[in-house]
Amino acid sequence: MNMHELPSGNVFVGMGWGPGISLLAPDGSIIYTDHYWSDSILVQASIRPAGVNDYYFVTGYQRDSCTVNGTFTVPYTYALIGRMDSLGTISSVNCYQPNTDRCWSRVADLEVAQNGDVIIWGSGGEGIQWSFYAMRTDPFGEVVWGKHYGAHGSFQFIKELPSGDLLAGMNVDSAGAVMARMNAQGELLWCKSYFRPKGMIHDAIILSDTNFVVTGYTDSLSSTNPFEPIPSGYHPQLFMLNLDGDGDVLWCKGYDSAPHLWWALSSSRLVESQDGGFVVLATLSSPGFSMAYRPYLMKTDSNGDTLWTNSAGEAGYRYRTIDLLATYDGGYMFNGVVRGNMPQGWLGSPYIFKANALGQLPCSERIHTVEVHSLFPSDSSFMLSAVDGGIRFSISLRDTSFNPIAQYDACDFTNALVPSARRSPHQSVSPNPSQGQVTIKFTDPLRADSFYSVYDGRGRLLFQRPLPSGATSEDIDLGRFGQGVYLLKLTGPDGVFHERVVVSP
Repeated sequence: MNMHELPSGNVFVGMGWGPGISLLAPDGSIIYTDHYWSDSILVQASIRPAGVNDYYFVTGYQRDSCTVNGTFTVPYTYALIGRMDSLGTISSVNCYQPNTDRCWSRVADLEVAQNGDVIIWGSGGEGIQWSFYAMRTDPFGEVVWGKHYGAHGSFQFIKELPSGDLLAGMNVDSAGAVMARMNAQGELLWCKSYFRPKGMIHDAIILSDTNFVVTGYTDSLSSTNPFEPIPSGYHPQLFMLNLDGDGDVLWCKGYDSAPHLWWALSSSRLVESQDGGFVVLATLSSPGFSMAYRPYLMKTDSNGDTLWTNSAGEAGYRYRTIDLLATYDGGYMFNGVVRGNMPQGWLGSPYIFKANALGQLPCSERIHTVEVHSLFPSDSSFMLSAVDGGIRFSISLRDTSFNPIAQYDACDFTNALVPSARRSPHQSVSPNPSQGQVTIKFTDPLRADSFYSVYDGRGRLLFQRPLPSGATSEDIDLGRFGQGVYLLKLTGPDGVFHERVVVSP
């Protein structure tokens, strides 16, 4: 579900039925959705840009058998790295196995380095899901290095510094929130913990090679039962921590949201504003229980003091946050999963909100105040030992058709569905691939005025043309735009339909 704004203003987001992507217009409406599948791929974990119209995505791939504690057998979950363009066309897929006997190596996220290398890390967890590792591959998918750590923990992020070193955030049992600096070869230069024993690191902004701002919670719960009352004395604060290049604390602010405590099972996200401040996205919990309640958006100045706060939500719905995006117009887009009285029931559906530069939302705004405190965390240095190595193998994925993703107005959950992008049973595009000239044919004459739009592989709108009532076909010249992949989108009274067209020599 992480989001990336394209130069066109459209938004590329990892949202689909299972693994897949969607291209959204600036107003959040779906332009295009593409899905990919194999019998053993897991839901997409993350997608990150590698260049113009070039993206990496990561998840897990299950194959072979793995024995847990010598008693029962489960599929082995490998780390998967794929590469695609902004229309979801996949160019390569590779799987990896760190040098470990653990059964779970699904990737949580990735970082694309300045030289084109890809750095991935595991999602952690308990039991068979515990896999505390990081790996680096070159642009061709070959393993550069792999590190698997023996401690019970997991990486939360790895970010490249201007010098080429790596800044890592980790959550480690009994060590709390952990920050580390590694060289480009993955060797630890220093490793320090804060807010022991149960603090949690979430996200970071790199201001320079010697100045970082990170977020997290000062405390966390081991129980994931939302109906189990919060234990007495549990009172986490959201923190913003400023560190120098050696991991020493420059300043730290804590944010108390009582009576709605922070929901520790959802990570906070941090972006830099255009005026040099910081914007944080976190999730409030229901009073007395560890249960997602509402998204919380907060802006601070460069010293962590609050400038504005805002929240959103309707009664009877619970919102979990996932990602935060600072948009070119100075606003902020955030997404997550909402559960409540939806047609899908309590399984939940993805949502996206867009706030302006002042954090103002179009509807459902809620006020939840926070108290700001100066915190004085101590750091404690320690070392982590790692086992080196990892292997690669290739697999293939296929495009898969699913039902369209229905869109709702988040300001009115009772409204009817709006038209959703889907492949039309009443049209065909040929030839495809083409040398430039293509024809849309309609099985039945159009019953009302419609129009079609053409997008390039970067999601930019190239042109639009009307289609009159009664039309049975339309010739389109894509040759003047050169080779590549294009998206034809037909909009009419029956809905929105799309087709991907390849132009080749």
